[in-house]
Amino acid sequence: MFTFKQLEALYWVSTLGSFEAAGSYLNVTQSTISKRIGELEGKFPVPLFDRSSRQSILTSKGQDIRDIAEQMLRLNDRLTLTARAANAPPFRFRLGVTDLVALSWLPQLLATIMERYPGISLEPEIDLTAGLLERLKERRIDFVICPRLTQHPQFVNKRLGEIELVWMCSPKLYSGNAELSRADMLKFPLLIQSAGSMLRPILQDVIDNPRMPFTKTISCNNMAALAELAAHGLGITILPKAFFSRYVTDGRLRIIRSAFRLPKLEYFITYRNDYNSLFFEEIAQLGIELCDFEHSLAT
Repeated sequence: MFTFKQLEALYWVSTLGSFEAAGSYLNVTQSTISKRIGELEGKFPVPLFDRSSRQSILTSKGQDIRDIAEQMLRLNDRLTLTARAANAPPFRFRLGVTDLVALSWLPQLLATIMERYPGISLEPEIDLTAGLLERLKERRIDFVICPRLTQHPQFVNKRLGEIELVWMCSPKLYSGNAELSRADMLKFPLLIQSAGSMLRPILQDVIDNPRMPFTKTISCNNMAALAELAAHGLGITILPKAFFSRYVTDGRLRIIRSAFRLPKLEYFITYRNDYNSLFFEEIAQLGIELCDFEHSLAT
């Protein structure tokens, strides 16, 4: 008799590339994975893994079994979604978001997920975009909300919306109303997010533009910290307008009119389509419904 755990072990060993990685993902020991694979292979007259390689590579027969295992995992996903009762078996959901999401509508999203799936184990992570996408590729998280697309056959991307970016600084640094020229902008230090952040790729023309040689820059990996630095008069910065309008209302920051226009920040939901795809699709739709960047920190 074949077991689901045996097929699950084979699928994840072949997907992640090693017995150790599969054990870590399934939260069991490497010896447990080896035992399950051994039991599975014992039911076939030929090996399922090529033992001549250091890597865990499937044989032709092993690939056939993996295809069946993947179908079984997808069917299990459907059963999990169907069993939404309070006594449904718990499962892990590893969600990665940037700080803008964490500071706005993430609490509402997590509360709604917990209400719909009482047995779920939530593991939210907050990081820069580059770190989140890297962990998604490595299967260390399952679902990401960030402002960058990941083009890969095993990823699904869903657009959330755009956020307006504006130049800001302390009124102590500049209190005029005139539109600042490029030369005027370069008189101030630039406060900008560090490499790996969500803004760096789309603001390349500002940060790495030889026509915008800021004499001094201060890099930081936290947007709220950049707002505080700007509010203390340490330089000009680029921030989402809606998120930091409270600073403007309180008189701590002001929006600078500049001849140098800024692009908009576009957000996406990204998740894998090779496991739990139906569940992820439902959470993505929930995220689209709850997403509210415009009013999150404006009040």
